[in-house]
Amino acid sequence: MKNIAVLTDSGSDAKKTDEKELGIQVVRMPIVVDDKEYIDEETIDSDKLFKLMNQKKLAKTAQVSQGILKNKYDELLRDYDAVLHIPLSSGLSGQYESAFQLAKLYKGKVVVVDAKSACFPLAILAHDAKRLLDQGVDINEVKEMIEHNMNLEAIIIPYDINYLKMGGRISKAAASLANLLKIVPLLEVKDGMIDVYDKVRTEKRAIQKGLEYVSSIDHKEDYYWMVIHDHRREDAEAIAKELEALVHEEVLIEEFGPVILSHAGPRTIAFGYFKKLDTDLR
Repeated sequence: MKNIAVLTDSGSDAKKTDEKELGIQVVRMPIVVDDKEYIDEETIDSDKLFKLMNQKKLAKTAQVSQGILKNKYDELLRDYDAVLHIPLSSGLSGQYESAFQLAKLYKGKVVVVDAKSACFPLAILAHDAKRLLDQGVDINEVKEMIEHNMNLEAIIIPYDINYLKMGGRISKAAASLANLLKIVPLLEVKDGMIDVYDKVRTEKRAIQKGLEYVSSIDHKEDYYWMVIHDHRREDAEAIAKELEALVHEEVLIEEFGPVILSHAGPRTIAFGYFKKLDTDLR
């Protein structure tokens, strides 16, 4: 049986402690705040970024350089026979394409997967992939399973639309109009990309509409269910309780890491589902 490492990046929101617990490797992405560069989970965490963003400082993310990524591949290949790399969705970052091109130098020893996923689901997916690889499932079969069967859908409800404006996700005119009319946008994560699903007048209505949407899927037992939040534990627990009543499945609660927080903004909340990787092996 080959010994294969599973690598993801900090677009997965994986903390340092998660690496050991989940049996995965994580390459840390840079975060730039007012032209000062930090490294996720090394020189900045969610609490520190939360404070900076509440001071209206602009946060941006950058890709891991090919030099750093190459060093990571070389390091892992000294201890492992191959590397399965599952980066942040190609629809959200150029990290996938950069890794895909670099992997060509390794003649099949590095396999890069576009999971069309992000946040906490990406970390769990990496863990599930590692478990299957350790059971002897071929690395290319795991890649096919992920790319053809992964299904992540979620609703994101930003607390302050101005962070989306500062990050370039929506225009200044759209943000001004939304603030004037007190509109709450529901953003949909689907096929690894983010788009506007709907717009309503209150956050309460946004949550109810979002719950109705995500809970309408069939075969709910084939999915992980989650609520992800920033500094809103009590609200997240209330939403998780409502979601559990709708889907009759356990709902996991996690916090946004710095990479995703830098785009979504403080106090954002999201909820939805993603497919369990091993359902195709039952």
